[in-house]
Amino acid sequence: MQEMASQRLLLLLALLVLALIAATAAVAGDGGGGSGVEAKPPDDVAAAVAAATMDVQARRLPLRQNVKHLARATDAAAAAVAMSVAVAVADAVWEEIRSAGEASEEHLSIFKSSLEALFGKNMVRACKILDEGGVRRVTGAPSGRSLFLVMGESKRKEEYICFPEHLCTCYSFFYDIVGRGEQLCCKHQLAARLAEAVSKHQEVEVTDEALAHMLAKL
Repeated sequence: MQEMASQRLLLLLALLVLALIAATAAVAGDGGGGSGVEAKPPDDVAAAVAAATMDVQARRLPLRQNVKHLARATDAAAAAVAMSVAVAVADAVWEEIRSAGEASEEHLSIFKSSLEALFGKNMVRACKILDEGGVRRVTGAPSGRSLFLVMGESKRKEEYICFPEHLCTCYSFFYDIVGRGEQLCCKHQLAARLAEAVSKHQEVEVTDEALAHMLAKL
């Protein structure tokens, strides 16, 4: 079973690489105008994409840098397409982690490698936060609504309010994700999603009123 899950993860990564290449080529083809004739990228564009792809593979850049690098070879719109593909692949990887349950060290290392390919250094930082016990899930009673508190890496050890799939109150979320659109999520969201997937977080129960006061800080 673990071997099958590992094979699925490797397939997902292969599909991601193919999708990145296809996205850039497709945008290059669409740029030729609405003539009604099936558009094909010129030879020089195709060669540029191929060269950029080989360079990306050789340098083993994180996903966001792959997207930026390939987009330069054709059109910036390809980056948005590739990011959408990356989100789908990332969601599939998270689902694999949840469904795996108890896994061997080898299996977990494949999950980690897959996520590092998608998120780069942020994944390494998220693992550090998780290893240091920096993730708490706060649940309000009796509603059952919850949020995550994730510890930062600064000396102040500030905690950030985090919704793994939607929001984090850290600076990086608003600057790199909302403002510049260069990342899928911040390290705190990654830490929260990973902690939830492997059940490695502290559980804290508060009243709904206390939870509302926390949310009022957003």
